Amino acid sequence: MSGIVSVLVIFLIFSVGFIFSRFRLWPDNATDTLSAIIIKAAAPALAIVSIADRFTPEMLRESLILLLISFLHLALMYFFGKGLSRLLRLKSGKRTVFEVTFTFSNVIFIGLPINVITFGEEGLPYLFAYYIASLTSFWSIGAYEIANASPKAEKTFSPSKIFSPGLIGVIIGVVSAGLQLQFPAPVDTSLHYVSVLCVPLSILVIGAKLVAFFQKPPSISVDDVMIMVGKFLFSPLLMLALLRVFGISGLAFSVLMLSSSMPCHMQTSILAQYYDVESEYAAKLVGMSTILCLFTIPTYVAILNRIA
Repeated sequence: MSGIVSVLVIFLIFSVGFIFSRFRLWPDNATDTLSAIIIKAAAPALAIVSIADRFTPEMLRESLILLLISFLHLALMYFFGKGLSRLLRLKSGKRTVFEVTFTFSNVIFIGLPINVITFGEEGLPYLFAYYIASLTSFWSIGAYEIANASPKAEKTFSPSKIFSPGLIGVIIGVVSAGLQLQFPAPVDTSLHYVSVLCVPLSILVIGAKLVAFFQKPPSISVDDVMIMVGKFLFSPLLMLALLRVFGISGLAFSVLMLSSSMPCHMQTSILAQYYDVESEYAAKLVGMSTILCLFTIPTYVAILNRIA
């Protein structure tokens, strides 16, 4: 029930963005403005404070094996997604969104509250090991792929496409935690204030983008189904195999298994909106997977609690 409540809270915030966009209660460019705030300020701030506040040098060292497993999981998901997108013969922009949504899950916006409710704060170090891997990969490979598919962007390689604001935030957070650096009080307070904007603004933008999805009867295509299968079946099965190979058990096993079964990463839709790359398709996948997780998360929680 607690898992269902957490998902319902997200849908209530979705509805605010949906209503504001549906009835034109904010300017037409509101979602573009909010997306820019999220990408350039709120997401990097969240990355910094979430890592710097929760990790110690000892925790970083102890998390190395879990980081390795997490990176392997994401790498395999990425290559499977690429192969699948080519089998489905998706077009350039849609193919990119498919690959990114297939690979990355909503580890923090939904994964964090669900894990805390289910396993308590004792599970946070294991969650954040997966989170660091996911965040680093998403804001490097994921952000680069979407930026490179943008009709507004040059197709030549640019370091700025790799070193996105989100990845820079991850790097600052890891360095701060590893060296136990303390930010000056005004900087630390400002980062925390800006970081709390990330989750609600992201959900508002996605809710706004779902207007187009619900204005006409949603059509479910083969690629939509494959994304759902990838998120809720293939991803946890792949994580299960990796955890068995490396002999991981106990709380770390449960946290990583649950984290690997989360819906599509919300920031994919935000990046797609920002770079004008199939943003409605991205919002559709995020919305569909978040709806489905209302049923899948309680199921996985029940299974993990039984086998723990």
